Amino acid sequence: RLHRLPWHFWDFIDRYPHAELAISSPSERIVLPARTSNRVRILAILGDRQGIDTEVDRLAIAALPNADVVFLVEPTRQQAYDRLWEEPWDVLFFAGHSKTEQQQGRIYLNPTESLTLAELRFGLQRAIAKGLQLTIFNSCDGLGLAYELEQLHIPQSIVMRLPVPDRVAQEFLKRFLSAFATGASLHTSVRQARESLQGLEGEFPAASWLPIV
Repeated sequence: RLHRLPWHFWDFIDRYPHAELAISSPSERIVLPARTSNRVRILAILGDRQGIDTEVDRLAIAALPNADVVFLVEPTRQQAYDRLWEEPWDVLFFAGHSKTEQQQGRIYLNPTESLTLAELRFGLQRAIAKGLQLTIFNSCDGLGLAYELEQLHIPQSIVMRLPVPDRVAQEFLKRFLSAFATGASLHTSVRQARESLQGLEGEFPAASWLPIV
């Protein structure tokens, strides 16, 4: 319940326009491998597309400067695992359907296959050891995903707290990537993108409450 509160209404956030709240719990310090390239490697999984349009996400990510992106469109479980396991990544992105079941996150890779992050655990641990720094789940009801990612000690994750309408997810990603690509910090980029969602709240009430680090 605490994670669902609108912490961005706290007056501290108003006083500091470059601050964004991130929820965390104490964990051991993670030592990441040194970066050997100025280019960002992104594994972008576009999962089950029934009823949603992930093409907008694909175009937004493909337009990023200084990024090497590999897209997996409705992959099988084995395809997703192999890519995660075999190559080093800086960012893991997922768009598609997801949900939280008893504080456990489930993502839908294609119309017939889904998995929990526990079922990706060894692949994620290997990716973290190779330098994975950020996961973005631009999908519904992501707190269960966040709980599992936290246990793996991934440095930063962005999820949507509750079910998210397609247009809201698309607008958030576009605004976040636009700010992040110009050199703004991750937290500043999330804040700018989150606040921009207020323009959609006539149609989607409380849209700006959804993204959380």
